Amino acid sequence: EYEYALELQAHGLADILPVFVAAKLASGVHQQFAGFAKLDEFPDAPHCHPRSLHKGQCTVRQTLQRLFQLQGINLWDPEDVNQIGMVVAEVMAKLSGKRAESDA
Repeated sequence: EYEYALELQAHGLADILPVFVAAKLASGVHQQFAGFAKLDEFPDAPHCHPRSLHKGQCTVRQTLQRLFQLQGINLWDPEDVNQIGMVVAEVMAKLSGKRAESDA
C-alpha cells in the first residue's frame, strides 16, 4: 500500500498526510510520537509482494525512506482518534487552497 500511495502522490493523484498519535502512558501523561524506526532496520531488498509496483527496482528501505520524509500532524490525545477525520479534512482543505493559489 505504501508503494501505491507514494506512486499516486508522485503523479498528483493523491495526498498522503501521516497522523502521529501520541502514546498515553500509565501515569496519564501523553508522550509525543518520537519518530520512526531507523531505516537500517528495514530490508535493503526488493519488495517480495508479487504485485509490487516496482518489480525489484525499489527496495523496502527506499520506499520507507520516501514515506518517512513526509510532513505529518501530531494528535496529542489518543482518545481524540474519532476527530482524526475532521482534522485531516481541515488540513487537506488548507493545503488544496494553497496549491490553488500557487497554480494561479
